[in-house]
Amino acid sequence: MHVRELAQALLVALFLGGCGSAAAPAPRHAAGPAGPAPAAALRAAPPAEPAPPPLRLPCEGDDLVGCTNGCADHQIEDCVTLGSMYLGGAIVSMDVERAVGLFKEACVEGSARGCLRLGDAYHDRLARADAAGGAEGAGGADEAALYWHVRACHAGANLGCLAAGRAYLQGQGAGADPGRAAALFRRVCERGNAPACVELGHLHAKGEGVERDGSKAIELFTKACKLGLDEGCLLASRSGDVLPPRD
Repeated sequence: MHVRELAQALLVALFLGGCGSAAAPAPRHAAGPAGPAPAAALRAAPPAEPAPPPLRLPCEGDDLVGCTNGCADHQIEDCVTLGSMYLGGAIVSMDVERAVGLFKEACVEGSARGCLRLGDAYHDRLARADAAGGAEGAGGADEAALYWHVRACHAGANLGCLAAGRAYLQGQGAGADPGRAAALFRRVCERGNAPACVELGHLHAKGEGVERDGSKAIELFTKACKLGLDEGCLLASRSGDVLPPRD
């Protein structure tokens, strides 16, 4: 064998030996070794939301024990009902101071009904003082009545707006202000309060606090009639053409 041929054979042998001993390359997409789970996977699940408290209906107007317990459990409307019992004196001995305290607490907590009952309580006190021969002993009952009725109005009680409007109209608890009274009457008339529509109609008929507008007055009286108030029907049409809805 020629030297050139021997050299080629030797190179082939060396090449084949090297390929046999080399380690196979790892696949490019082979999965890496399993590592620790991500922190998010190990994070504890959030606690379950607590179940809502069971539905609790307001106490009945003659349930002294239920209203007392409900008020103690911070059921605000139960406090208002309990205060009404103390103010009325039919179910429990009358205690005006206790009633006023319950109404005030409920009103401060956001009860429109509590504010309304408190304003009514002061208004009734003033009325009783007048019936007894003057306002002696009534103190600031009229101012207090107006204040709490306005709060009731702002809290959403239509009757609070109506009572406050009448107080401004008559100058009770503040100087007479038919313009402010008209604004209060308009607010609740738009909500469907028939007496407020009648009050606002009278103001338009006389031009007090609002522009004088007979047509607007008739429109408001008619609306009160359609809401079921007979007084509105009489004011809207003396001939009886306007009638309230009937079952």
